[in-house]
Amino acid sequence: MPNYSVFNRSNGPLFTQQVNTFSTPGIDSSPEGGAAMAGILFAANFSSSITAAQNAILQVSNPSNSGKTMYVSRIAGSSSIAGTTVNVLKNATVAGSAVTPVNLNFGSTTVSVMTAQSLAGTVSGSPVAILTLVLSAGSFVLELGGRIVVPPGNSITVSVGLGSATASANINWWEY
Repeated sequence: MPNYSVFNRSNGPLFTQQVNTFSTPGIDSSPEGGAAMAGILFAANFSSSITAAQNAILQVSNPSNSGKTMYVSRIAGSSSIAGTTVNVLKNATVAGSAVTPVNLNFGSTTVSVMTAQSLAGTVSGSPVAILTLVLSAGSFVLELGGRIVVPPGNSITVSVGLGSATASANINWWEY
């Protein structure tokens, strides 16, 4: 490496030498960003008008033979009334309609191995409550960043309701 003079002459032009440059700078990203670029970040959503005895329910299940593990990125939703209860449940029983998961990398042809279903009604079985929130009217977002792991043979369910309202639920995940 040449030994350049670090001082310029006062009567001459100012010379500089760049040091510590990167030919390929590093770029950091969240796990979700990496999953989206790899084409393995998915979303499922559901919106419905519900009555006082119903909830807007969205469930994503990881089939026993999937060979993949689901990492929950985000749970979001909304309700049009105050006092709405949001429940995040493990292994609830839901008898609903199929929802097609969407790959959040629009250029990817990868299809999710998870199954999703929605229902305007109630859950059954003996689910385990992971999280319960009482909210005011409006939207909510639970940024999880993969902190809920759903192995094969398990499911995660979001239930939004307890009151006549318009409610929605959304689950984002990546699978690896």
